[in-house]
Amino acid sequence: MQKPVANTKKILLATEEEIFDKLVAASHPFRKLNNIIDFDNLVEPLRKLYSDMGQTGVDIEKGFKALLVQFWEDYSDRQMEKAVRENIAIHWFCGFALTTDTPDHTYFCKLRGRIGTQRLAGVFNAVN
Repeated sequence: MQKPVANTKKILLATEEEIFDKLVAASHPFRKLNNIIDFDNLVEPLRKLYSDMGQTGVDIEKGFKALLVQFWEDYSDRQMEKAVRENIAIHWFCGFALTTDTPDHTYFCKLRGRIGTQRLAGVFNAVN
């Protein structure tokens, strides 16, 4: 007779990096892109669009990566909100911690507006 097996295991002393390594394959395209593209350098000019005053928001690098995924996958803002929250590879690629809240759909529209169409096209072309 077979005994029931628990659906989850208690993970002790595992870092988020170790968990992401298990969940996002080394051959995943997002891992390859993350290794090829220096996103920190790429988004550095966009950091000046934000003030040091006021509430801290989502880091521009995370937002920019989310916009790239949205463009590549042809997601609406609402679909992107769901994808970054539920798809572990997208969640990792964008740079969110496992338990971090992810932005809602209004964030993506506001970010595109802040960056501007021409600047966004230039950075997207640099990635491609």
